[in-house]
Amino acid sequence: MEIIKLPPMSNFGVNSYIIVSDNMNGVLIDAPYGGESIIKTLMEKGIELKMILLTHGHCDHIASAAYLSRETGAQVYIHKFDEDKLTNDRTNLTSFFSLPPITPVTNAVTVSDGDVIELDGLEFEVLHTPGHTSGSVCYLLGDNMFSGDTLFCGSMGRTDMPDGNDEVMTETLNMLYSFDRNTNYTVYAGHGPSSTMVEERSHNAYLRYAAGLRTR
Repeated sequence: MEIIKLPPMSNFGVNSYIIVSDNMNGVLIDAPYGGESIIKTLMEKGIELKMILLTHGHCDHIASAAYLSRETGAQVYIHKFDEDKLTNDRTNLTSFFSLPPITPVTNAVTVSDGDVIELDGLEFEVLHTPGHTSGSVCYLLGDNMFSGDTLFCGSMGRTDMPDGNDEVMTETLNMLYSFDRNTNYTVYAGHGPSSTMVEERSHNAYLRYAAGLRTR
């Protein structure tokens, strides 16, 4: 298995990741603006894209999902609470940011908390982490956590846009603080650098506040 972190894309600086199985089949985490660049990487490395796992439905994370699915045949997955954002310019924030509509995805598979998505022996577990959006998720793969816009290095996703909820985010971060303390997950965030859960539990003021702790 290989994890390829693609360069941040678009003015939003979105991180996306290609997880490559030993059979050279790929899973893409999030599909930002810049799908042509993702296709180029797939072709250069000889990867056949099979799945697109979306951490949530905001436009900066789903903009190229329809294009990539059409070009590669990859199946798109998203949490059921964010499914409408794949076809709704208001809830996916393109109208909020005065951006052109994105091509809708009409054949996505919806997932729920605890679901496991499997490819070539790789198992991606869905962890529902609402707050940034109602359908935000993290995907767990072994000791790797793809956290989307829920948890960042030293920060958290904003909650002041439509479908965000500060109280729900606090509950989510409290859950993450206590989640599986036996595994030091590498946190691959939707924006910014990667981190680890040990680092975030020690230094992330938002995570520690949600858990009722002081920052140190």
